[in-house]
Amino acid sequence: MRADLCLVMDQGSHYCRAKVYDRLGTCLSWGKVPIKTQLTPPNRAEQHPQSILISLKQAALEAISKLTRDQRHHLRTSALITQRASTLCWDADNGKPLTPILCWQDQRGLPYIEELMPLASMLRQLTGLYPNVYLPAAKLRWCMEHMSTNNPKHRIRGGPISAWLIKQLLHEQPDLIDGVTAARTMLYSLKDRNWHPELVELLQLPDSLLPKVRFSQFHFGTLKLPGISLPLDFVSSDQAASLFAFGDPSQDDLYIHLGSGGFMNRALTTRGLHSQERLLHHLIQAAKQPLYSAEAIINGATNALEWAFNHCRPESQLIDEWADHYTDPPLFMNMVSGVGSPYWQPLERSCWINDSGDPKAQMVAVMESIVFLICRNIQAMSALPPAQQIIIDGQASLYNSLCQRVADLSGLPVLRYDQHDITALGAAWQTLPNSVRQMQPDTTFEPTTNPALQQRYQVWLKSFENHLSSLT
Repeated sequence: MRADLCLVMDQGSHYCRAKVYDRLGTCLSWGKVPIKTQLTPPNRAEQHPQSILISLKQAALEAISKLTRDQRHHLRTSALITQRASTLCWDADNGKPLTPILCWQDQRGLPYIEELMPLASMLRQLTGLYPNVYLPAAKLRWCMEHMSTNNPKHRIRGGPISAWLIKQLLHEQPDLIDGVTAARTMLYSLKDRNWHPELVELLQLPDSLLPKVRFSQFHFGTLKLPGISLPLDFVSSDQAASLFAFGDPSQDDLYIHLGSGGFMNRALTTRGLHSQERLLHHLIQAAKQPLYSAEAIINGATNALEWAFNHCRPESQLIDEWADHYTDPPLFMNMVSGVGSPYWQPLERSCWINDSGDPKAQMVAVMESIVFLICRNIQAMSALPPAQQIIIDGQASLYNSLCQRVADLSGLPVLRYDQHDITALGAAWQTLPNSVRQMQPDTTFEPTTNPALQQRYQVWLKSFENHLSSLT
């Protein structure tokens, strides 16, 4: 049992990755292939389905090729984790894509979301989600109304990209999806743990469109790659899988992932939000005994820093060094990719306030805006029992200045582990029987008294809310 290995395939925003893990969480090999997103103003973000499929296969084969003969002999199972919002439609018979992949940033479905806003309370009660343009439901509605095909509606399938990849990667070519990813569509009932017929009708989608829902831990079929055949025994979404990187998530911890976008999660054992304002209630483990989370979203995280580097063009990227020097930076109104919880504003109108034009100071301001958005969402989670500590990961978390500011503003210790892909690590933990995690944090940032930062946050918060009000 100790020698059993798992291949984890991860379809992300910028890369398709694959890693092989043992049950102790050791990564034995990996493969990584970059992928492109076509951004077309004002509201389109697309990827080419076949390119994604080929890239994911290449990453998997690269990871397998790096194994020794003995290690390959112990490769027993596989897992698939994907973006939650990326959506497309395909031919029910042969799986041929009928649309491009509409990525999470795509906002073509906004008119449909605006139609649904009067029903926001009902939708939130049924699905746990606050209506927003990034969810697959609006993307599917757009696809059904705009795709060019002669297929009758009953011969069209659609949904998150995980369902299409399952059909393409598996020998059996099933039309299946895991419950965690399905729950992110705004078409899934948390109570019934299945598609909700009235929601499907509300979005004017055909009953036959959506794949069948299964638990995340389920034998989906047989993964077929050149020279190798493996059972696919686990499918989930990227953010949900990451919460299990170090074992079962604790209700005492606040988990923050700062990838392209940022996600904040508090694990819950029961359905239903209390009085939290405009947060999402998410299924993180689809099983007989499901687990849930209260989730907040920060749209402008690592992608906001990338946007600012391209805009400001400083001669280096030494944000930690600049943060020590620029103790009173300008304030950045972070609306990169729109604004997530608790505001849910799709417009992109980022700007600096009290700006001297110094690119280094501007970069510090962007970093601090991520911290401020985190703290605003911690405030939105105040109805939950207080967290005892924060576990943080993702590219933006590599900045010590960001982590320390989160600790100072929240008053909580911030733990950062020396793991660069906890999403795949979490999937491996749930896929391999008898997995064990005994990892210790690489760095712990203890909170310190920082009145200047506290004051700057209060000024930023008032300025940001005034900025949003001016746009509506």
